[in-house]
Amino acid sequence: MKKAIVVLAVALALPTSIALAKGTPGAHGKSNPMVMYVLKGTLSNYTAATSDTVDGSISITVTHSNFHSSLKGQTLTFATTMKTRVNFPNGATTITDGAKGVLKFKAPLHRKGDATLAATLTTGAKALHIIDKAQS
Repeated sequence: MKKAIVVLAVALALPTSIALAKGTPGAHGKSNPMVMYVLKGTLSNYTAATSDTVDGSISITVTHSNFHSSLKGQTLTFATTMKTRVNFPNGATTITDGAKGVLKFKAPLHRKGDATLAATLTTGAKALHIIDKAQS
């Protein structure tokens, strides 16, 4: 009888411990998914990251966004890392100010109409892929 009570107590405690081990609720689940933002526009102020601990940066004046049209016309600055992929045209080694291009980064999906959208997206987001179209 005592063994049955112990087994029952363990069986009831197990689902609770598994539920608590899943992590912070709402971090990046279905209610707050991470998405890939794709911004097109004019690139400027590019500096490459110099090491794993020293980030670079790039600015983009947005002409098109796949999620929020409210970003159009805004200039956003993102950190670049050693893992940021950069595609240069025709053997170039740097991005010239005024070049047309594409910048991709991941961030949580935000609601349209968020007044602090630009600041929220650039805080902590790092450029994953930069494509220099070289049309100034």
